[in-house]
Amino acid sequence: MPLPLDGFRIIDCSTVLAGPLAATHLGDFGADVIKVELPQSDPLPMRATRLHEERNKRSITADLRTEEGQDILLRLIRDADALIENFRPGTFEKWNLGPDRLLKENPRLIIHRLSAFGQTGPWSSLGGYDRQAQAISGATYVTGFPDSEPVRSGFATADYMAGIWGAFSIILAAYWRDARGGTGQVSDLALFEPMLRASEGSITEFGLSGSVRERAGNSNPGVVPASNFRTRDGVTVAINANNDRQWARLARVIGRADLAVNEDYRMPSRLKHAEEIYALIGEWVGARDVRTVEAAMVEAGVPCAPVLNVRQILEHPMIRGRGSIVNIPWEETDLAMVAPLPRLSASPGEIRSAAPRTGQHTVEVLKGIGFDANQIAGLAERGIIGKPTS
Repeated sequence: MPLPLDGFRIIDCSTVLAGPLAATHLGDFGADVIKVELPQSDPLPMRATRLHEERNKRSITADLRTEEGQDILLRLIRDADALIENFRPGTFEKWNLGPDRLLKENPRLIIHRLSAFGQTGPWSSLGGYDRQAQAISGATYVTGFPDSEPVRSGFATADYMAGIWGAFSIILAAYWRDARGGTGQVSDLALFEPMLRASEGSITEFGLSGSVRERAGNSNPGVVPASNFRTRDGVTVAINANNDRQWARLARVIGRADLAVNEDYRMPSRLKHAEEIYALIGEWVGARDVRTVEAAMVEAGVPCAPVLNVRQILEHPMIRGRGSIVNIPWEETDLAMVAPLPRLSASPGEIRSAAPRTGQHTVEVLKGIGFDANQIAGLAERGIIGKPTS
């Protein structure tokens, strides 16, 4: 069966993480993604992030700073559905590749532009990365313990969320174009905006009450109990009882059935007893090993999960059993990767290849848009394209 996006072509001119991820998500479901990279005197090393996040793509090199490189891109977009770029705003215009020129070449083209602070506004000309996006979105401020400095997320959360929103924006624009009789258009996404959208109700709450959400460590504002606890054998487990039914079951598990029926321990009154409740749960969990704790919580229907590192993730029977991690052949080894998301019952995505080497498909792609062998050799001699790799 064909994949959902078979025949949908994306020209990916983006670098680093969030931009490429938008293309990768769509490539997992069949999109033909052509990665356009600037020629490098020393090709980028095949680091784990590149192998994982540039999968399902073909790679060519072209110096977009030159007229000949720009001509290559213009030829590429003639039958493309979308183009992705995440250079600092104004860079594509400086290279004479702004939206006006691209849409004149292909009026159906969807141009997804990702930048640190967006194409408009007083900070549009500034650069930035995941760290700055997490900082300005408020995510860093609320992460950590009350008596500590704010902490950035251990993963590049802003980049990954922006990748998802980028893919979403391209699909939205494609549906409007193809199913609603629309045209090509520009999608403008700032790296911090998906994190801002994930700020729960904190912005609205401030507007209503003037309340500023603060760091709360492992607890959740407005929910008790919701925290992490250490087992006797040194495993940290995350336990939540977000409603009164779950709390009643948890209270019985830890031997405090009296609290399960005590009206003063129903929400929101239960918030007043947070310190007592956390001490009771911590004592109960701390006296048992992780298998006993997990079994008791599962039997009671209380959400519980261990806090895992990457080695434990790869070994965990639930994650392996669900197929959330898959192994992909690459050269003489297998690479573990996160499986395509979401899971579609009739047309699931697939990982057809790990990331290509820089310029690996230059000859193949350029021949496909009308260049002959002599022209390709000339482009390589003039440094417009790099030496193709294989």
